[in-house]
Amino acid sequence: MIKRELLITTALVSGVLHSATAYSADLYLEGTPALPTIIPAVSGLNGKLALSGGQFEDDEFGVLTGAISVPLGLRYGLQGDGILGVRDGEFVGGGGAHLFWRDPSVGLLGLYGSYTHREDFDGSVSRVGVEGEYYFGQWTAKTLLGAEFIDAGAGFAEPDDGFFAFTDISYYVNDDFQVSVGHRYTAERNALALGAEYQLDQNLFSNGVSLFAEGRIGEDDYHAVWGGVRVYFGDDKSLIRRHREDDPDGYGDEDLFDLEVELQGFDSGEGPG
Repeated sequence: MIKRELLITTALVSGVLHSATAYSADLYLEGTPALPTIIPAVSGLNGKLALSGGQFEDDEFGVLTGAISVPLGLRYGLQGDGILGVRDGEFVGGGGAHLFWRDPSVGLLGLYGSYTHREDFDGSVSRVGVEGEYYFGQWTAKTLLGAEFIDAGAGFAEPDDGFFAFTDISYYVNDDFQVSVGHRYTAERNALALGAEYQLDQNLFSNGVSLFAEGRIGEDDYHAVWGGVRVYFGDDKSLIRRHREDDPDGYGDEDLFDLEVELQGFDSGEGPG
């Protein structure tokens, strides 16, 4: 009798274990990870290109901006930015770099530097600073602040170097549609910054493609509006994931417009020549 009960019990336990194993295998096959997934600071080599145009005060302009990001281990990344453009028939060009720590579930902290040159004024602006981002649900708060160094070029009064700060609060209406409001402080001037970006259906394109628009309204009749198309290179993913797992925002556009604000604010005397 005892032997028979042991056999029955063993059979029942074996059956339960077999069923549990089969169920676990089904879960694994359906994509449930055995261990928590750790998302790196940069998901892999990726980049983006954007073509945009618009109007700054009374001048029309067109610019091409781009960026390439590479992972540096699990928690660090490096990004290079570039901008080429024409404003009122004159060349504008520059670049920047980001070195950062990021946890895509929490935020980003890094160092930033940039340089932009304006051919018509033969002037430039350089910036160095720290940047940070914080992610909470569909919201993102980000800031860049530091020191700016301005060379007004020959024939223009030399401005004082000073402090700058860019801040934005973004909300993702859905995972592919972002709206933002922010503040810009540079050359002792304040401006309201507005923006929006919408990623198109990825089934229609081999890469991620988005449409975007930006606006600035500030002191001393400072105003600008522009828009364009941006192409992302890398894995297919939603816009919110691109912003938090791939390349951080570049600030080439800010260098382009802020440089003009800075130069307009000085006593140029007789002008160049």
